[in-house]
Amino acid sequence: MTVWELLAEAAVALPRREGLPDPAREARWLLARCLNRAEGWLVAHADESVSESDAARFRSMVARRASGEPAHYIAGSCPFFGREFLVAPGVLIPRPETELIVEHALGLSLPPAPRVLDVGTGSGCLATTLAMELPGARVVATDVSPSALRLARANARRLAARVACCLADLATPLRGGFDLVVANLPYIPDGELSTLAPEIRDHEPRLARAGGTDGADLLHRLVADLPRLLAPGGHALLELGPGQADLLRPGVLAAGLYETTRLVDVAGVDRVVVLSR
Repeated sequence: MTVWELLAEAAVALPRREGLPDPAREARWLLARCLNRAEGWLVAHADESVSESDAARFRSMVARRASGEPAHYIAGSCPFFGREFLVAPGVLIPRPETELIVEHALGLSLPPAPRVLDVGTGSGCLATTLAMELPGARVVATDVSPSALRLARANARRLAARVACCLADLATPLRGGFDLVVANLPYIPDGELSTLAPEIRDHEPRLARAGGTDGADLLHRLVADLPRLLAPGGHALLELGPGQADLLRPGVLAAGLYETTRLVDVAGVDRVVVLSR
């Protein structure tokens, strides 16, 4: 079969639904990954023949995607801040809005060789990216999930980033003195989990999504621990859900911290709160 014929077949096989709004676009993305080609190559080589083995592998990918499995789990990787990260069902797939944390962190006034902590690292995308973008940074990444830490270590090794990984409930076993603390912790209220798109609800780990009654259970705990974790003049960048920055404000004040700004995502949501000591 040709590239064009496979794409046409896949576009019909993929159902249009929430989480899969553009079947033709999904088909191109999957075939490009299957053939290890750029999507532009597919357009320019629509009449190119595809081997039977590649066609069979692509059809298997399409069937998995049609069943609701996220495309990045099928491909086994996901881009983040210009780099490709391994992903697997045991970790949350990195989102573009999380790049706001990196963008803002790179503009902060940090000391030479800053100490950086990534709490709840998952795939390690934040820890590894900051280790590579901040020369001399000493980065520690924690997670409560052993499988997530294995993947975070693998990503750091692949990209030759110096990241120390620690199995921990938030940052409880660590000494303080960090110049920068970042976190993308679970922040979806428990009552909203069943309303999520099938790609998220049925495939991404609940441990990485469920944030308790108001979605901010772990965020409240981390904020309370920030005075111990942050060095004087240190900063914390926390990703959160709609309205949760206001929920955190009493705890921020009680901890003797102050909010310096909020970073807004493309949907106009306050997505990251920036705190300073």
